[in-house]
Formats: sequence, structure tokens, C-alpha cells
Amino acid sequence: MSQMQRISLILIFSFIFGLIAFFHESRLGKWIDNEVYEFIYSSESFITTSIMLGYTKIGEVWSMILLSLLVVCYLMLKRMKIEALFFALAMILSGTINPLLKNIFDRERPTLLRLIDITGFSFPSGHAMGGATFFGSIAYLVSRGDAQWKPYIIGLCVFTVIMISSSRVYLGVHFPTDVIAGMLGGVICILMAQVFLHKLIDNHSQ
Repeated sequence: MSQMQRISLILIFSFIFGLIAFFHESRLGKWIDNEVYEFIYSSESFITTSIMLGYTKIGEVWSMILLSLLVVCYLMLKRMKIEALFFALAMILSGTINPLLKNIFDRERPTLLRLIDITGFSFPSGHAMGGATFFGSIAYLVSRGDAQWKPYIIGLCVFTVIMISSSRVYLGVHFPTDVIAGMLGGVICILMAQVFLHKLIDNHSQ
């Protein structure tokens, strides 16, 4: 992927993020939130709640920090310094940008059927953004290799991001538009890290 393509994707995803941010309090945004809420809550059960609690733990700040340190250490041990730098930068961008966006939009969290207690603003979802950045970065790094098992790893990464994001809506601490925006934010952070390190990444892949 060329540098211009990366920048174009950042602009496209930022535009979509902006649309969601602008319309999330509109009738359309509330309709989307309500429809998804009804679908999710119709499947509420003890087993589903336990699964969702497990996935939401993966997306917690302390989990993301610990897992990120492990990934960076692994990459460094494998002498993959550029990959480690890319991964660390993407996670730092996500961890820095998300709190800023939350305070800019200061959207209150939903109050319907709250299954866990949490404070802070709602938009965009930090779990969705952090999870998308973390597992999206791993998927990107795996995609650059030639291992036969990479489709399975990439698929697992995508599935985990979806489950972490869905768990936040199921547990009643985020609106669906929060997690959609969060996942978009994670993709943007990955692309931004690629843009910042494009010379190292592009030269390393040649």
C-alpha cells in the first residue's frame, strides 16, 4: 500500500467517523442504537453474559497494556524492531486519542439495563478502539508474512475485535454507534502509525 493510499484511507475513515459523531444523537443514530439494543438484549442469558464479560476483560486498559508489552517484547526478541515500533506507536496513538475524543464529544453512557458499573464518557468506545488497534495491528503484521496459518490468525483477530465491541453494547455501557466509531478510530490509528513510519515499513518490505 502506497503512502497516498494510506492517507486517502485515513481521510475516508475520518469522514465516516465524523458522520457518526455528527448524527449519533439524530433520529437515525438513535434508531440504529435502539434496533441493535433490541436485538442484543433478546439474546440475554447467563452463558452469553459470562462470555461477554470475558471478552470485555480483554479490552480493559490494564489488559491492553499488559498484552501490548508482551507483544512488543516478543517482536524485539525476534529482532523485529520496525514491527515493534509500529505496534507500540499504534497503541500509543489509540491510548492518547481516545480520551481526547471522549472529552470532546462528552456523550453520556446509556442507562438501559446496565449490567456492569462504569464511569466516564461513552463516545467513542475505548474498548472497541483499543481492541481494534491491538488486534488490527497484529493482523496487519501477520498479513505481511507468508505463513500458511495467517488467514486463521487474521480471522481470529477480526472475531475478537467484534466480540470485544459487542460486549460493551451487551453489557449496557455503550451505544452501538460508540463501538462502530471506536473500531473506525482503531483502524485510523493503525493507518496513522503506517504513515508516520512509512519509510521504515516500505523499505523493510522490499
